[in-house]
Amino acid sequence: MLANEIRGPISHQVFLESTGNAASTGNLPAWRAPYKCEVTAVTLVPSAAITADGTNFATYTLTRHTAGAAAATVATRAWSAGNSAALTAESMTLGAGVALAADDTLTMIKTVAASGLLIPACLLVVTYKLTGV
Repeated sequence: MLANEIRGPISHQVFLESTGNAASTGNLPAWRAPYKCEVTAVTLVPSAAITADGTNFATYTLTRHTAGAAAATVATRAWSAGNSAALTAESMTLGAGVALAADDTLTMIKTVAASGLLIPACLLVVTYKLTGV
């Protein structure tokens, strides 16, 4: 099947390892867009429960990187208020950077507040539709 024959949503899944401890921050490479496309949903499935904390929390930001351009937020999830159940899919909040050019890369960036929060390994599912094929 040729790319221009694909219709409907396409999903890409990637395993994101834990960043190691609560205070650790980092960039986890996630995906490279094969074609011009638009991200329509981003889902996380944590391998263990995550208990939110209003002071010591972590935020995951899925970020688009385009050669020669500023990074843009594709999706975010902060554990400052809402818990996550183990092995249960949950949607991330989409941002403004959902339009991807061919070869744009996505990375998951972990930031922390105060002493942070341990985020276990997660399955990341990026759902997208082709827009320029």
